[in-house]
Amino acid sequence: MSKVKEWSFLVGMLALCATAGPVTAGVDEGKQVFADKKCITCHSLGDQKGPAAQLGGALDGVGGKRDAVWLKAYLVDPKSKMPDAKMPKQKLTEKELDDLVAYMLSLK
Repeated sequence: MSKVKEWSFLVGMLALCATAGPVTAGVDEGKQVFADKKCITCHSLGDQKGPAAQLGGALDGVGGKRDAVWLKAYLVDPKSKMPDAKMPKQKLTEKELDDLVAYMLSLK
């Protein structure tokens, strides 16, 4: 393999890792963030239903409906994506946000 092809391959693999990392890593941690932040209070997920689930709605299948960029922007500022959103802005660390997005993407 020529040096150019080797470098191209390496750069491509690094780019793939950089984009896949935050999305695929942290699903378990994101599930814990979901629990710690009591997201289920205003949402339903499977047979779990929070007392105010009618406000936030079901999260079943959200990972098949939205991408990581959209979810992250929504969690930081819900009204930026849905002007009528009732959900407040979430105060999360960057890691919590990435992990929560990874978990939500796993909900397919």
